[in-house]
Amino acid sequence: MIDRRSLAVLFVDDEPDILSSLKRFLRREPYGKLFAENGAQALDLLELHDVAVVVSDLRMPEMSGLELIGEVKNRSPKALRLILSGSQDFDQIINSINKGEVFRFVPKPVEPEEFRGILNDAIDYYCLKSEREEMFTEISQKNSELLKANEALHEMTEHLRQSEDKFRSMTDAAQDAVFMTNQDGRIIYRNSAAEHLFGFDRHEHHEQQFLDIISPECRALDFFSTQPISSDDMPNSLNGGVRQINGLKKSGGIVPLEISKGVVHIDSVQHTVLVARDVSVRVEAERSRERYEIMQREIESEIEKKLLQSPFVPTLQGATISRMMIPSGHLDGDFTDYIVYDPEHADLLIGDVMGHGIQSALIGVGLKSLFLKALAQTKYSEHGLPPLIEIVRGMHALCIKELVALGSFATLMFLRIDLVSGLCSIVDCGHPPVIHYHAATGSCTMMKGDSLPMGMVEKPEYTPVSFFFAPGDLLVLYSDGVTESSSPGNELYGEKQLVELIESNHHLDPDVLMGVMMDSLSSFSASRGFDDDVTCVIVRIDKLRGDQEGGDARG
Repeated sequence: MIDRRSLAVLFVDDEPDILSSLKRFLRREPYGKLFAENGAQALDLLELHDVAVVVSDLRMPEMSGLELIGEVKNRSPKALRLILSGSQDFDQIINSINKGEVFRFVPKPVEPEEFRGILNDAIDYYCLKSEREEMFTEISQKNSELLKANEALHEMTEHLRQSEDKFRSMTDAAQDAVFMTNQDGRIIYRNSAAEHLFGFDRHEHHEQQFLDIISPECRALDFFSTQPISSDDMPNSLNGGVRQINGLKKSGGIVPLEISKGVVHIDSVQHTVLVARDVSVRVEAERSRERYEIMQREIESEIEKKLLQSPFVPTLQGATISRMMIPSGHLDGDFTDYIVYDPEHADLLIGDVMGHGIQSALIGVGLKSLFLKALAQTKYSEHGLPPLIEIVRGMHALCIKELVALGSFATLMFLRIDLVSGLCSIVDCGHPPVIHYHAATGSCTMMKGDSLPMGMVEKPEYTPVSFFFAPGDLLVLYSDGVTESSSPGNELYGEKQLVELIESNHHLDPDVLMGVMMDSLSSFSASRGFDDDVTCVIVRIDKLRGDQEGGDARG
């Protein structure tokens, strides 16, 4: 089966905003995404990448979508070609479809989920077509090989029937160990490769049993029976396949083997032929791969613990803070940071970098560092805090060029707590909203800004949002790994279920509430592991030093 992650979809449109929208909308799809603003760029990418599906706008300058599709058909005939346009040139499009140049025409505007389904259908069709071609090729090759093997086997059998000497001369030239046994399992012949591999000389051990040179746990296998067996007996038989066992050398060493079995007749007497292939190199390669994967997971775990999950020691007077960061098992780019100015004032940062792997993790570490650098460079009065909006703008200025060059972006939520005035300020850069639980009403408000993720545009508009809180209130920050946790039926956990959990358990200590949330997510997904990092920070307001009453306001 073709792995979708190895496939690429090429999107071509002369409007950069449309390509940016597609990049954001499809960022979680498992297949690769390539983007071109004109036909020339698209053809260059086609030369560099194995493209499964090409989606092109119809009307483009210099080279139209249909002209591009024609070139794609010539250069990469296996790639499926889709036209996406609001044009009314149906006759020309239908003609191209009938000629086989266009797989499908998608009229604009198209509903996002419908478009996602169209892409998945195209990829499914590409995979099915490719697998079918591979299957026919493989069947043809196997039939040819089987025919050759049958011819060779027939020729070998004819020679073996003539004399045992001819069999020995032929097997002595083989690189794999070959044994011939009688019906009692005694070795009556072994070739030179078998002597070299096991260390037993055929003349000194001419009465040796084959079972004596294999590990005890493998001796229950049926090596010598030539009678047909049922499928229930297959695990204890070599008939119909190859089995891996451990052989015992004369020196006492163990060698991993693949054993296959056959039957020959010599002078009308039936004998069993066992071919033993030394697979030590392959076994060691597999062990090395497993050791490498374990080492890689350990390194990724250390990166998350020491860089993305840096120590989080709340020291505010009047608030209790709890944090949960559950890695998905691979680097996903979630991170948090916490700045305390004094016992009544602090800034919280939670972020999620697009994509997976080392690059996303390093970008997350870099953004945490730039948060502190922007804070240090922000000018503010001797008795006041640095304005939160200026810290965000300074951080954007420090990283935007690098993020654009890397083609990456990050969702961020900056939150400032003032336990003197009871005022909370946030700057939202495309992150999931802050959940504000009101102790007075027993309900939650979703506090959300309207700024885009950092790195998506070079000149964004960052707007702060402020609101008041009161003792007993909760502030909950989280990553999309929480709400997008999926059940075995592919349903999402969602914001509604998260809000209901907070409202039902608001009276619990934040650490206990975090445990309840973890149990709920694990039960919902039927697993203790998650496809994406799960990050959450809960702040409970215990008391305020000021006398100002709480209320909601946007500014």
